[in-house]
Amino acid sequence: MDMAEKLIDIFLPFSSEVGFFLNTSRFRHSALIRHPIGHPSRPSPAVLAAVYLWGLRLSKQPFLTTQEPIFLFRALERLAKGLSGIHPQKAMHNLQAEILLSYYFFASGRFLEGRYHTAAAISLGLGSSIHMVRSAHSTSLSLLRPARDAVEEGERIHACWIAMILDKIWAVALSDAPNLDHQHESCAVDTPWPLEMNAYEEGRFSPTARYSNTFHNFVNCVPTSDTGMSTIALLSKATILWQRADSLARQWRPDMPWDQFTSFHTSFLALDSLIDTFRAGLVPLNCIAHLTPAMARILVVAHSIAYAATIRLHSVIPLAMDVNARCKRLTAARAVLEIVVAIPLHHFGFINPIMGTVWLSASQVLVDELHLLRRQHVPRQGEVEAHTMLFTRALEVLLTFSDSCPLLGYRISRIQEICVGMP
Repeated sequence: MDMAEKLIDIFLPFSSEVGFFLNTSRFRHSALIRHPIGHPSRPSPAVLAAVYLWGLRLSKQPFLTTQEPIFLFRALERLAKGLSGIHPQKAMHNLQAEILLSYYFFASGRFLEGRYHTAAAISLGLGSSIHMVRSAHSTSLSLLRPARDAVEEGERIHACWIAMILDKIWAVALSDAPNLDHQHESCAVDTPWPLEMNAYEEGRFSPTARYSNTFHNFVNCVPTSDTGMSTIALLSKATILWQRADSLARQWRPDMPWDQFTSFHTSFLALDSLIDTFRAGLVPLNCIAHLTPAMARILVVAHSIAYAATIRLHSVIPLAMDVNARCKRLTAARAVLEIVVAIPLHHFGFINPIMGTVWLSASQVLVDELHLLRRQHVPRQGEVEAHTMLFTRALEVLLTFSDSCPLLGYRISRIQEICVGMP
């Protein structure tokens, strides 16, 4: 139990970076009850094993990290048996374990296994109807019993959006389609935007409110009373926009017929406007009362992904062809790297592994711009120096994340490679 407590306490401060949606104080209390593993008062064996696995990874202590293969085997073994057991929280805890293992595999560069567990998480989430929490419409049969209280309901709301974030961010990173198209009627999300977890603890979630078409209303700019301004809600919205930008960008063909181009252009302008509007309304880090380190990290990821959406959307237009697209892409890339430079490193011993993809895309834009400036007959030396200085300062910060996980290390090494070719 002493080792269990150590691993849990290593994991929980950074749990939000790898999709942990359970209430942390309740989880820690129940995990450390002196009962055998599998006891209904403790978390399920599957989620405990996944948490211990991440605790080992985050410890950065060689005598612990060498045990990762053993704990990974144990986590997979327990996960396979999770739904056949009698644990009262088996569905939600298995879903949590699937999400944690997805992030573990993605962070390790094991993308096929990450995609497999992401698909399993999405399937289990649908079966549990976490996309219909507090739905104004009739709900389908669910694997879940009614929530005991507001905190448990809050966990289910967080689970809905955290599963969606997992599915969409890694679809973008792997240039793939997500498992779910949330605009499809069968996958409509009625679950409200998540509040901060302490809001559920303090009873600030209306017990009678009902919601509908949360996802649809956001992407179609339909005003609602459910504004979704918590850190997880903002990250969810940024993720939706990034994935939609990626999906639209992959539809681009320079030789597409005129009718397809007209439709594409209309969608492009609408999405570009929505991204700009969302970014303009993003809460700055210094404007949130009682900002915790976890909230700060989530906001950094949300702001960065929102800018990554602009970069991805405008990547379909060749740099030399459209000055406006070039300017928007460059401004967004600089914003991502300026966020990096401003990171308070004492709160950031670990960050969501997807940030490697975001940082690499922004760095590539800045290097491409430097190449363009150098090719001009009269290079704008002031701009060259400003871009170079920002890139250099950002790289210094990024290198501190190199040993966070294999994927971040690889992405940062790629940034170093393009830096070598920087004019």
